[in-house]
Amino acid sequence: MAVDRVLVEKHVTVTLRDGVETRGDLYRPAEGAPVPGIVCRTPYDKEAIGQTRVLPSPLKFAEAGYAVLVVDVRGRYSSDGVFEPFHNEGRDGHDTVEWLAAQPFCDGNVGIFGLSYYGATTLLATREQPPSLRCAAAIITASDYFDDWTHYGGALQLGFSGTWGMGLAAAQLLREDSAASEADAEALALAMASPLETLRHRPLSELPGMSIPGVAPYWAEWLEHDRRDEHWEALRLSRNYADFRVPVMHVGGWFDLFTLGTVRNFQGMHAAGVAEQRLWMGPWSHTSYERYHGDVDFGGTAPVGLCGIDVAYLAFFDEHLRGQEPEEPQPTVRYFLMGSNEWRDASAWPPAEARAQALYLRSGGEAQSARGDGRLEAAAADGDEPPDRYLYDPERPVPTEGGSLLQQSVGQPGPREQSQIEARDDVLCYTTAPFEQPLTVAGPVTVELWAVTDAPDTDWTAKLVAVDADGTAISLCDGIRRASFRESLTDPSPVTPGKAYRYEIELGSTAYRFAPGQRLRLQVSSSNFPRFDANPNTGEPAWRAVETRPAVQQVLHDAAHPSALRLWLLDE
Repeated sequence: MAVDRVLVEKHVTVTLRDGVETRGDLYRPAEGAPVPGIVCRTPYDKEAIGQTRVLPSPLKFAEAGYAVLVVDVRGRYSSDGVFEPFHNEGRDGHDTVEWLAAQPFCDGNVGIFGLSYYGATTLLATREQPPSLRCAAAIITASDYFDDWTHYGGALQLGFSGTWGMGLAAAQLLREDSAASEADAEALALAMASPLETLRHRPLSELPGMSIPGVAPYWAEWLEHDRRDEHWEALRLSRNYADFRVPVMHVGGWFDLFTLGTVRNFQGMHAAGVAEQRLWMGPWSHTSYERYHGDVDFGGTAPVGLCGIDVAYLAFFDEHLRGQEPEEPQPTVRYFLMGSNEWRDASAWPPAEARAQALYLRSGGEAQSARGDGRLEAAAADGDEPPDRYLYDPERPVPTEGGSLLQQSVGQPGPREQSQIEARDDVLCYTTAPFEQPLTVAGPVTVELWAVTDAPDTDWTAKLVAVDADGTAISLCDGIRRASFRESLTDPSPVTPGKAYRYEIELGSTAYRFAPGQRLRLQVSSSNFPRFDANPNTGEPAWRAVETRPAVQQVLHDAAHPSALRLWLLDE
């Protein structure tokens, strides 16, 4: 369906169940019979919608015969009320969907879409099961607002939480109802002018600008709720994926901050079997959707504007809001295979034909840096093997270099060259022999690490790397596990210094084809700063700590402690 004239109505008022008035812009056909509706709720200004290329265009949807309502969430920009990140989005989204469904120009069938935080508004509303909701598109967004948004593996996602939080606070200071003083605004501006210096501040509970009462109350909330307690559990999407009773199209990027959550959401809802689920994964990050990303050219089909996702969005909404069968069958999973730089389809993630493979960490005890003797082999040690040791000093953390992150003011995401990281003596490197045949990795990546520390708490980090024949090393995915969160995100416990423990580190998912002559490498260390806060190694909650201490770390890989990298491989 195509329309000749589109009507744009500005500042339409949507009154929520508690009387708060939110405001939106409405894009709809100027005449004709009632049409399906689509909701998008954003904290980033309804006037700026469409500036991210992976997001569907409200105007294009209106031209295709939909009534699209783009709303500022409560307490942001044109809408009244108090903004409390995450807490009101489920109820408010439910009310907005039902408001649109009741309008005379809407036929009562409504979809919803959004990315990042307004991907959160999308899924939190979907979980509320509004009677008129028929489908949702959730783009580059999370599954868990503790372990996937503010934190990861028990560590604080400092680079993202800090810089995103500062941005939220700065926008709030511009509101007429802001109670912040000029001095408060100046303090925040100074903090934002030197973001890396700000993020180095200890304690984090007194972060410059952000810790001022009334400027960013959520900052203290995120720090103090430093485990998956009732505060976070009420918001966790993954607690029961059967609550999602409509089809959802999940879209993510291999270098996006929320790669882990996007895949988790798809897998969980797909396994629940309540409604159809689809997944698209491209070679993108949270802010970049072109062919050139980081230090890699992914080819002419990589850009979001050339991969066909705009057609897929429209086909998805047409199918579930209008009952129109797609002209071409839509795959359950479409993913970009890096290395060969091609799009592939699958019926599940990981692909049904993929097989699990373990590669074991091996060395003679000298795996420090890429110059060391660390190896990845198909066979585990069958006897004793000396551990690899290094000193982790929180005052000298390993710097973030690329990865699945969003912290633009203090570092760029994506596949980045790792030579400077791998020259450090506190980064262990384990590398395969050069491949004689192509090797295709497609699926979740985890590390099973057996390790010892002399501290009551510390961190373990891991990064998967592709190494070219000339030695160029490019990062693919990464993760972290705080030692005290080794068994539970709800009930952390200290470690006994000198005792060996097993740690599982999730690195998210990836899809990469290694060419003959390339090698696969695993980096292991204890910091990745400022992507994650640097553990002080004292056992004190990291957000309260001022003092730090170095820790002597040991990674074990003998017969009794088979540390391993776990992948999914395609035989082809």
